[in-house]
Amino acid sequence: MWFQHLHKAAGTYVIRRAQANGEKFWPNHENGNPVSNGKVIPLWEMESRELTSFIDECEEQGVTFVACEWGGPDYETLANDERVTMLTCLRDPIKRLVSNFNYDHYWMWTKATSYQEYIAEGHLHSSPEYYTKIFARGELDSNKAKANIDLFDYVIVAEDGMAALDELGWAKESDTTHPTFGDSKRAMILFVKLRWFRLFNYLKKKKFQPPSELKIEESNQGDLQIYNSLRE
Repeated sequence: MWFQHLHKAAGTYVIRRAQANGEKFWPNHENGNPVSNGKVIPLWEMESRELTSFIDECEEQGVTFVACEWGGPDYETLANDERVTMLTCLRDPIKRLVSNFNYDHYWMWTKATSYQEYIAEGHLHSSPEYYTKIFARGELDSNKAKANIDLFDYVIVAEDGMAALDELGWAKESDTTHPTFGDSKRAMILFVKLRWFRLFNYLKKKKFQPPSELKIEESNQGDLQIYNSLRE
């Protein structure tokens, strides 16, 4: 199973559910992403032959589940390999960005204090047209992105439920939904670090929204087209 993990689109839920149902991960991994020498293996940078060799190694080690989170791999090579089943999960791209900002803000993964600063940091998962870039492998080409999504065996839209995971035989539930709010450890860390205002907002479950002048919808037209096409 090859899982294209998209940030804040129920990806960790899928990974934990795979784990709960006995899928075997790479010996060293970070949330399903294979790790070697302390670093995530850059699967998205591999040429076709190298990617096939990696799949060979997975087969030899009995690995049955691989997550790829930090870029788009050679989707055609994966689709043409009969040993590979391809799975991904998307959600509304605007809601995903809002969730990602609030998660990074409260968990202090970002120093940005506004959406403008957050986007300007230049990280792939917080950039406009995130889905398009992942599935078109760095290009702003929504048609290419859609064509690569069509190669997947299972494409889940989170808002429509996770029934596809039942088809994989994953009967056991995941142990987490990885939400932004409601984590007592996170609240305690904010308390210890004296982030009183942030802690107050966290306990009130205050969700920060992007300002209208940022025109988030306009800058994510490709992603919205992809998402809406999956719900037709």
